[in-house]
Amino acid sequence: MMRLLKTLLKVIISLGLFSYLVWISDPRQILDILGNVYHQDRVWWVVHALLLGLASVWFLAWRWQIILNAFGYAYGRATLYGIYLIGMFFNNFLPTSIGGDIVRIYRVADDTDERTLAFSSVIIERLLGIASTLLLAILALLYVSRFYKDNRLMIMAVILFLGILVFFGLMFRERPVAFMLRLFDKLTLLRIGEKMNKMITSIHLLKDNRGVLFSVFVLSALSQAMIVLMNYALVKAFNMQVGLVYLFLVVPVTFLLTMLPSINGVGFRDGGYIFFLGKVGVANAAAISLSFMNVIIPMVISIIGGILFMVQRKKSKLKEITAIEESL
Repeated sequence: MMRLLKTLLKVIISLGLFSYLVWISDPRQILDILGNVYHQDRVWWVVHALLLGLASVWFLAWRWQIILNAFGYAYGRATLYGIYLIGMFFNNFLPTSIGGDIVRIYRVADDTDERTLAFSSVIIERLLGIASTLLLAILALLYVSRFYKDNRLMIMAVILFLGILVFFGLMFRERPVAFMLRLFDKLTLLRIGEKMNKMITSIHLLKDNRGVLFSVFVLSALSQAMIVLMNYALVKAFNMQVGLVYLFLVVPVTFLLTMLPSINGVGFRDGGYIFFLGKVGVANAAAISLSFMNVIIPMVISIIGGILFMVQRKKSKLKEITAIEESL
């Protein structure tokens, strides 16, 4: 019940904010901007954006592969790429609370019989991906501070970034890990302590292989760079006057806004695009059109994941995926 209420709240927040932003931006102008892409032969820029979006996911699959290999499980990058796309399909299309990360955990756990290890690999990958984007956002916020005097986003980014660094610092030290293992040993309710200890032990295994973390961090930055280039291709499609360097500042900062309660960042991302692009003379309608395409392109890409899900249905059973989610 609580999960349903949270989802409904996110939907209300996202749709409410998005509707308001569309209203103040003039819906007719937005439709004109989107339609001009096809009328003025700039469709190829949209195709480039799609390819760059696919490249971004490829780097994400690569970073996940590195972590799983470090845990002793040899996965092909193409296999993980397909699983990632299936996860995107769940995020974007299926009317369920099951997230893409849960699907990825299920698929690895089904192959390895190591549910906690699968969970740990996704947690490590996600945290380092967030850390990489946060660092880019912090650098961007330092630059745009001349336009934007409110420092709350900067404070949030720094706190989250340092929190992730502290987390991994503790996970790689013997005494804090030993203390946490003893602490969670006492937590027997629903085997929560046992599950936490398995996760801590899995992450601790990487203490002598920290190059893995650096590689994952770099690949996360490359994935984010592909998203920036995707936005630049869309800027060209819409014939907007925004430089590539400025997009390297805007995209990571708007990522912070998508971490607020919403459905795929809808509403908050749009507000971020309107604010920051408005500082360089971009009209609200053009900014929200660009933000809108940042939702549409991942949805189009995730259709590939939907096809893979149907082809591999025996390997992706909804009931078993739900059981994984409830047990974590």
